[in-house]
Amino acid sequence: MQLVAIQMTSGADMTANLAYVAAQLVQVDTSVEPTLILLPENFALFSHSDDYLAHAEVLGKGLVQQQLAAWAKQYQCWLVAGSFPILSHIEDRIYTTSLVFDPNGELVQHYNKIHLFDAHVPTVLTSPDNQEQALLNVQTYRESDSFIPGDSIATFDVGDIKFGMAICYDLRFPELFRALSMVKVDVLLLPAAFTYATGKAHWLPLLQARAIENQCYVLAANQVGDHGKDRHTWGHSMVLDPWGSILAQQTSGSGICCAQLDKQKLVQIRTDMPILQHARFTASLKNKE
Repeated sequence: MQLVAIQMTSGADMTANLAYVAAQLVQVDTSVEPTLILLPENFALFSHSDDYLAHAEVLGKGLVQQQLAAWAKQYQCWLVAGSFPILSHIEDRIYTTSLVFDPNGELVQHYNKIHLFDAHVPTVLTSPDNQEQALLNVQTYRESDSFIPGDSIATFDVGDIKFGMAICYDLRFPELFRALSMVKVDVLLLPAAFTYATGKAHWLPLLQARAIENQCYVLAANQVGDHGKDRHTWGHSMVLDPWGSILAQQTSGSGICCAQLDKQKLVQIRTDMPILQHARFTASLKNKE
């Protein structure tokens, strides 16, 4: 199976963002079947809370979801749309949701981001090729001002491969990934918009930890570069195997990385070191009322 991550620099222009996705999909060799393509967090809109609220769609309806469905059908691929604002039952509050479309263009699964990014993060000035130039200040992020958290894990199957879903800040919470492992997930999906500062320090070690401790492939699609308003993301989208080795990586620029999943290798690693059989603690998801 082919795993593909698309890395991009999204902004407030939804038309331009979707045009970039369209241009990248053409570059993927989807004759390799099955192929799963992962878009980053905020792929269609990287802006502010008012914009997210204005463009939020009902789950399963709306122009953006129609376009995603059409692409999945056109290219006969599994298309996982990193995250997009989806309306909730609470007025002026939305979910940030990952959407899974099968090769028939059907929305077959979705995941509402569980852990919301409320944090103070250093802002880094970068050059056009995303190299660090200067530390500017500290920026405050408050996703909980606009979004509400999900309260359940989400998985889906492509043949005999089971995928588990997460989004960005979720990466820092190993309990979520162990809960996915307990339902025998083979590949962990992580669309993200990791900031430059946190990505430089933590992106790779966290991805490798999740791959190694759960003996899973990890497919991570990140935003990259300057998004305006002192927002800079790290990039380095990648595919890792269950040993924590990097199979493919797109570092500082927009573009694509892809690698093949080897089911035999996955089985062998789990047989040689049966971590889940040895585990004496289990993870469970705490629902939020």
